[in-house]
Amino acid sequence: MTSATTGRRSAALLWLAVILALCIGAWHKGVAFDTSVMELLPESEQQPLIKRATEQLAASYTDKLLLVISADDELRARNAVRQVAAGLQSLDSIARLTWQAPPSDRALDELFPYRFTLLSDEARVRLNSEGGAAQFQIALQRLLNPLSGFSLAPLRDPFSLYTDLMLSLQSDLPVSIDNGLLRLTAAEQPSYLLSLQLMADPFSLSVQQAVNAVLEPLVKEQQQRGINIRRSGLLLHAAEGAKQARSEMSTIGLGSLLGIVLLILVVFRSLAPLGLVLLPVLVGSLVAAAVTLLLFGRIHLVTVAFGAGLVGVAVDYALHFICESRVVADSTIRKLFAGLLLGLISSVAAYAGLALAPFPGLRQMALFSVLGLAAAWLTVVLWLPVIGGQRRLSPLPAAQWLDRWRNGYPRIGKTSWLMPLLLVLGLISGLVIWQGAARDDITLLQTSPQALLEEDRQVQSWLANGSSAAFLLVTGRDFEQLLRTEERLQPLLASLQDRALLQGYTALSQVLPSQQRQRENAELVRALYASHWPALASILHLSLQQVEQAQALMEQGTAAVLTPAQWRQLTTSQPWASHIINGADGEVATVIRLKGSMSAALKQALIELAAAEPEVEFVDRVGDISDLMSRYRSEIVDWLLLAYTGVVLMLVLRYRQHFWRIVVPPLLGSLLTFAGFLLLNDGYNLFNLIALMLVLGIGLDMGIFLSESSDSDHTWLAVSLSAVSSLLAFGLLALSQTPVLYHFGIVVLPGLTLTWLLAPLMRAPSTGELK
Repeated sequence: MTSATTGRRSAALLWLAVILALCIGAWHKGVAFDTSVMELLPESEQQPLIKRATEQLAASYTDKLLLVISADDELRARNAVRQVAAGLQSLDSIARLTWQAPPSDRALDELFPYRFTLLSDEARVRLNSEGGAAQFQIALQRLLNPLSGFSLAPLRDPFSLYTDLMLSLQSDLPVSIDNGLLRLTAAEQPSYLLSLQLMADPFSLSVQQAVNAVLEPLVKEQQQRGINIRRSGLLLHAAEGAKQARSEMSTIGLGSLLGIVLLILVVFRSLAPLGLVLLPVLVGSLVAAAVTLLLFGRIHLVTVAFGAGLVGVAVDYALHFICESRVVADSTIRKLFAGLLLGLISSVAAYAGLALAPFPGLRQMALFSVLGLAAAWLTVVLWLPVIGGQRRLSPLPAAQWLDRWRNGYPRIGKTSWLMPLLLVLGLISGLVIWQGAARDDITLLQTSPQALLEEDRQVQSWLANGSSAAFLLVTGRDFEQLLRTEERLQPLLASLQDRALLQGYTALSQVLPSQQRQRENAELVRALYASHWPALASILHLSLQQVEQAQALMEQGTAAVLTPAQWRQLTTSQPWASHIINGADGEVATVIRLKGSMSAALKQALIELAAAEPEVEFVDRVGDISDLMSRYRSEIVDWLLLAYTGVVLMLVLRYRQHFWRIVVPPLLGSLLTFAGFLLLNDGYNLFNLIALMLVLGIGLDMGIFLSESSDSDHTWLAVSLSAVSSLLAFGLLALSQTPVLYHFGIVVLPGLTLTWLLAPLMRAPSTGELK
C-alpha cells in the first residue's frame, strides 16, 4: 500500500469522523422545525420602540384562534356554538376557551366615580355649545320618561353624563351579549364568537396537529348541518405553511431523486454508479441539516423544501468522477480537481448570494445550500477514490451518442451567422430588461391559501381590529404628554374618516383622557350645573337637602381625576394593554391602531400628519418591508455585476483568451430568460435576481468542466447529466405553490436549459477524447 493510498484513507476516515460528530451533536440538541412565515421577513432596521411596538401588536394576534359561527337562524347558531364549545373542551391543556359572556358587569361600574371627568365626545360637544342646553334637554327627557331606563341616578348623575359615556364605549364594541353568548354586531347573519387563547407555541407542529385534529372534524360536521364557521389565527396560517412545505418537500426532493435514479440506471445500466451518485447527496444533506440545527436551533420547512433542490446540484461532482473514471482510471480526482474546485467556488458563490437578502429565512437557506454543496464535494474528493475502484471500464454508449448529437451543432467560430444572431438576441434581451419594472411586494412571501386569507380578513373586519402592520407611534416624556398628543391627533384622524380615507382608529386617549382634558371636562360640568341644575332640580321637585347633596356629589366627582396608574388597575383597561409600549430603558409610548386598507392617499396623509408632529411616527410594516426589498434588489443587481466581474477575472487567469467560451452561455442564457420572464409577467423581484446568480453559478460549472477536459465526450455526458439533474430539481421548484420557491424556479429552469443548449455553440476548434 502506497503512502498516497494511506493518506487518502486517513483523510476519508477523518471526514467520516467529522460527519458523525456533527450528526450526533445535532441529534442531542434535538431536531426542530420552524413553520413561521414571520421568520422569512426582513430583520427590523427600525428603532427599538418601533420594533417593540410591532412585536407587541403582532403578539396580540399570535396566541389567539378565533371562530365565528354563523347561521340563518339564531337558535341554530346558538346550538352550534354550544356543540363546538363542547368539542373544543378537549384542548384545555393547550388553549383556554372563551365562548360565554362574563357573569358580571362589574367592569362597567368601575368608571362611575369618574363620570364628570371622563366625558363622551358627544357630551363634550353638547357642553361646549349654548352652555349645555342640549344636554339639559336630553337629561330631562330621560328622567321624565319612565320607559327610558335612565332615571336611576337623579342625584348622582342628573344630566345622564355617565349614560352617554357607557353608550359611547359600548357603541365602539363589535360584540354584544345575547343569551349569555358573544354576538357580533357587524355580521349580517346571527354570528357568535368563540376565542381560544393558546398557551403553547402556535408554530409547534405538535400544537398545530393537536388543534387541527379537534377543530377540522368539528368544522366539517357543522358545515354539513348548514352552519358556517369562519376562522382567524396565526396557527392556521402556520399549519397551512407547514403542510405545503411538507408536500413540496416530498414532491421536489423525491421527484428529483427518482428522476436522477432513473437517469443513472438508463445511462450506466448498473446499480453501482447509483450508490456513488447518491452518497454525496446523502452526506451533503445530513451535514447541512446538522450544522443548520446547531447554529439556528431549528430548520425552517421552506429551507428544507429549497434544500431538496440541492439533490440536482450535489450529484454533479459524483457524475463527473464516474464519467471520467470510465476513460481515466488512475488519478481521476487529480485530473478533475481543478475543475471540481472551480465548480464548487462558482456554485457556492451563487448560493451565498442568498445571504445578501435581509431575510433570515433566506440566510438559513444560503447556509444550508453552501454546507450541503461543500460536504458533497468533500465526499466526492475524499471517499469516491477510495470506494469507487481504480479499474478502467469501457466507454459509455450514451456518451458516444450524445457526442454525435453535439457534433451536429454549429460552432461560433465556424458559422458566420451565429455570432451576429447571438449578439442581436443579447441586445434585444438587454433592451427588454432595461424597460422592465420591479415589483417589490411583500405578498411574494405569502403562503396561505386565498380562501383562508379571506376568511381571516372577514373575522378581523367584524371585530373591527386594526392592522398590526400600520400604526402611529406616539412618544413623549410621560403619559400625560402622550395622551395630550393623541388628543391633538384625534380631530385630524376624524377628518380622514370624514374623507373616507380611514375606516377608523383606536387610541388610548379615547378611554383614558389626559389629566388636562379631564380638568377641562370638570369645568364644563361645573358650568352645566351652574346654568341648568336649579331649573332641573325645580322640575324634579327636589328638596333643598337633595339639591345640596347633588351639588356636593358633583364637586366630589369633578375632583376625581383618573391617573394612568389607577386606570391600569381597572378591568376595563385590559383590552387596551397592547396600546401601551414599554421600552427596555424605561421609555414609554402608545400606538394608535388604524383600521381598514392602506391606500396610497391615506399613507401619504398619515406621513404628512406624522411629519408635522415631532413626537409621532407613522409605521407601515408592509411598506417598510417592500422598501427594504427594493433597496436590496438594487444591491443584488450590483452584486450580480460584481460576481460576473470576479468570475471573468478568475477565468481569464485560468483560461486566457478562451474565457468567454465559459462565460457567454450562462450570461446569454440569463439575459434571454430574464427578458422572457419580463415579457410574460408584470415585473421582477429580488428573488428573480438571486435566481440569476444561481444560473451563473451552476451554468459556469458546465463550461469549466468542458474546458478542463478539453471538451471530451464523457465530460459532455457528465455535464448533460448534471444539467438534467439540476433541471429536475429546479423544474419542480417552478411548480411550487410557495411564492419564494416559485420565483427561484421559474428563472432557474429556463436559465439552465438555455445555458446547456448554448454551451456546445462555444466549443473550441480542437476537441476529442483525452487518452
